[in-house]
Amino acid sequence: MTIKDKIQECCKTQKFARITRDVTDDCERISRGYIVDYSKYFVAIQETDDFKLLGFNIFPTQHISRIRYNNHDRYYDKIMAFENEKDKIGLKTKVDLTSWKTIFKTFQKKKMNIIIECEDPDIGSFTIGMVKRVTDKSVFILYFDAAGFFDDKPIRIDYSEISKIMFDDRYIDIFSKYTRERKKKKTTANNVYDS
Repeated sequence: MTIKDKIQECCKTQKFARITRDVTDDCERISRGYIVDYSKYFVAIQETDDFKLLGFNIFPTQHISRIRYNNHDRYYDKIMAFENEKDKIGLKTKVDLTSWKTIFKTFQKKKMNIIIECEDPDIGSFTIGMVKRVTDKSVFILYFDAAGFFDDKPIRIDYSEISKIMFDDRYIDIFSKYTRERKKKKTTANNVYDS
């Protein structure tokens, strides 16, 4: 069975999937959860941990090297059903998975905060914030820091650096309620020449 066939089957039958992703030639990452949507180029999963459904991830299908559904995964899947978690599987936000551009346009239109990760150990970036601009090759995110303050200007992230997007996640949703902007310094005659 091909990766494409496994993606379709896991999505259609709501099977728990352990997905191995090759982020770089020598760096693998594991994603665990339920495939809730897919396209030719992208997969959306609802993550799980400790027998609970979490938020959603999107990553390129070209990064997927294996999808496992063995006896351990079947048993995990049964426990999820016994705990009534499988009844809650499903996207909260429908995302157009055609391309990076359409994905980010969806989030821009909905004015949602998201997390963009580059899991390449040489780059290792984690960016949380709102999509402000989308181009053919990159996205501009208005980042907010660990104290909830938004930057003054959006930062640019090239699509080629992105390995995963997270959204509709408890961390993002709660943090987003408490974001803020820095107070602007007033310009006076005394501080005009300070520098």
